[in-house]
Amino acid sequence: MPEFTMDAVTTGSVFAVDHETRVIRGLAVPYGVEGVKGGQRFMFAKGTVTWGDPKRVKLYIAHDAAQAVGHAFELKDTDAGLEAAFKVARGPEGDKALSMAEDGVWDGLSIGPGEGVKFQLRNGVHHAVKFPLREISMTPQPVFDSSRLTSVSMSQEGQTMADAPTTEPTMAATATIAVTGPTIETPEADAPAESLEASITSAIAAGFAHLANPQGGPEVISAGASLTVTEESPYRFDGVRGSHDFSTDLISYGRDHDSEAGERVMAFMQEMFTPTFDVDTGNVTSLNPARQRPDMYVDERRFRTPLYDALHKGAITDMTPFLFPKFGSAANLVAPHVEGVEPTPGSFTATNQTVTPSAVSGKVEITREVWDQGGNPQVSGLIWNKMVQHYFSALEVSAYNILNANVASITDIPLTTAAADDDLVNELEAAIADLNFIAGGNTFNYAATHANLYKKLAAAVDSTGRKLLPMYGPTNANGGARARFTSLDVAGVEFDPVPSLGASSNNTSNSYLIDTGCVHLWNSAPQRLEFQYRVAYVDLAIWGYVATAISDFGGVRQVTYDPTA
Repeated sequence: MPEFTMDAVTTGSVFAVDHETRVIRGLAVPYGVEGVKGGQRFMFAKGTVTWGDPKRVKLYIAHDAAQAVGHAFELKDTDAGLEAAFKVARGPEGDKALSMAEDGVWDGLSIGPGEGVKFQLRNGVHHAVKFPLREISMTPQPVFDSSRLTSVSMSQEGQTMADAPTTEPTMAATATIAVTGPTIETPEADAPAESLEASITSAIAAGFAHLANPQGGPEVISAGASLTVTEESPYRFDGVRGSHDFSTDLISYGRDHDSEAGERVMAFMQEMFTPTFDVDTGNVTSLNPARQRPDMYVDERRFRTPLYDALHKGAITDMTPFLFPKFGSAANLVAPHVEGVEPTPGSFTATNQTVTPSAVSGKVEITREVWDQGGNPQVSGLIWNKMVQHYFSALEVSAYNILNANVASITDIPLTTAAADDDLVNELEAAIADLNFIAGGNTFNYAATHANLYKKLAAAVDSTGRKLLPMYGPTNANGGARARFTSLDVAGVEFDPVPSLGASSNNTSNSYLIDTGCVHLWNSAPQRLEFQYRVAYVDLAIWGYVATAISDFGGVRQVTYDPTA
């Protein structure tokens, strides 16, 4: 299983620090938030993460069991996500964890799974079905932008991190000293320990050498030179220990990557050797090349599949034709009764409809070199996710095809050519009202709408310029518009914009009023196939089945509209 490092939604909790209580709180995993890990998308929902005794859920550093620093004592399954509170163990490891959290270094949370994890792939996203929780780790770089610590307990007279002083002690020197010397580059924090120690040691030696003998001759100091120190230096070299020890900080920085020790060392060196340490980004270009950020991969925008979503009825597993029963006819089932006369028998027939599935497929040829190299994110994973997205786009087209193939059997509702504004809305509302007088009454609950008709309805106004389908504050209106015009409500029927019906044009276009109980679509889950029968290429393929049917043509109306005068 991959790590699930998920940033939590901001909760507004105060980021307080109290070493006495030694408590860390945060949102371990948000719900309803997509995250990408290794080219795969994941999402969690409330109730999918399970656990037993909270104390058995340990707090690790970077999913390393050897770095266990605490245990959970409170786990809450909220609508926003899984909220967790941890008790941090006593000792240097626990102290370090609290300090790193307090300083905002280890401020992300990552959940680790136990046995029995289950996910379900829907529309290219792995939705958690069951996720037994084994451990939660602190991490410096989460994948999702919401799974972070909300509080770290420490006691400094009620002071929060926002109130904490951020100014480090500084030393200001005003001595008039002629100093020149070598430029010393600040080592990177993640450089090997040996290079850090070597570079800092060389810098110190060179700096002090030039302070002692800047021009290669006797030390020259002007008669009026003075040295003013605003705050005491953290280090002393006169045999008396200062607030910190220089050699201890140097080792902690080089070997243990202690950021606080590194800041003190570098600040001291820069103060002492100014202007020798004039280093900018141009001096270290070769040490800071452009870095690859796979966690910031930007995918193509997701496609909408409104027709598929409205008509999908379930799953099939193969292309074997199947029958589903439906009503045939009925007559004389009920009539007025005549005393002493036996009722005339009525009739009832049922029939069935045969549905024959068809296949949907696709293939990508990947060179052997690219396949073996993999990449980060995995190339095959990125391609597969895109194939799944296009698979459901193909199912959207199948839903349109079943309507388009049966236009001759579908009753038309012709709208007046170039009708607009209140004329168009009134005409469409009258047609919807007429549907109440057909057999079975008006059961039409969905309208797949072409761009020509949809845009005219969205722009419709009355004679005073008032919107007839307003988005905000509808008054004396029979409908309205959703935010961003994602759908329109016309007399209680949802008119959904469906791109698969075609683009805007100056020709007659077809929209469809549908009782979704009369039009059906079934499909199988996309099957991933890999073929390695060639040397130069590996084939990544997708395969699935789709079946469509209209069980009652009385439950469909074709709305025709020509927008041009």
